[in-house]
Amino acid sequence: MPKRAQLIPPEAYPQLANKSEAIAAARVLRSPAAARRGARAIEEQRESLSAAVHGLVDDLENAGGALDLVLQAAHEIRGLAEPAGLAAAGRIADGLCRYADEMDRCGLKPDPTIADLHVNAILRATRNENERGAISDAVAKELAALVSHKLMEIKD
Repeated sequence: MPKRAQLIPPEAYPQLANKSEAIAAARVLRSPAAARRGARAIEEQRESLSAAVHGLVDDLENAGGALDLVLQAAHEIRGLAEPAGLAAAGRIADGLCRYADEMDRCGLKPDPTIADLHVNAILRATRNENERGAISDAVAKELAALVSHKLMEIKD
């Protein structure tokens, strides 16, 4: 017989720090020194993050028409792309995820053509160094406008 999940209310968890300790920890985490250390750590990992994003882009391309696999890869890309130096790809992936989420809230399936447009734009934004800058930013904005227009049509 499978084990049933046990739900534990948040107030039942033990406190890891008292209020003054939590305030002190928050102050340290917000300090300029912590921000510099974080930025340095991300910069040191940029190459491996970029490799991870490119692997996810391969997954995205290999997903074909399997929307669940496309969205899974896009979700990961949107979180990793900017620190990997591929900000436009992250914005495009974020637009696809937001579109899919909104369609789900409406009880509808995303339009495969719109998903394909996003996938192709992510591929180009990550693989073509000439298109990583202003062109990819323009494409991200145009796709966002397209999605906004489509969602307005659906809601009307």
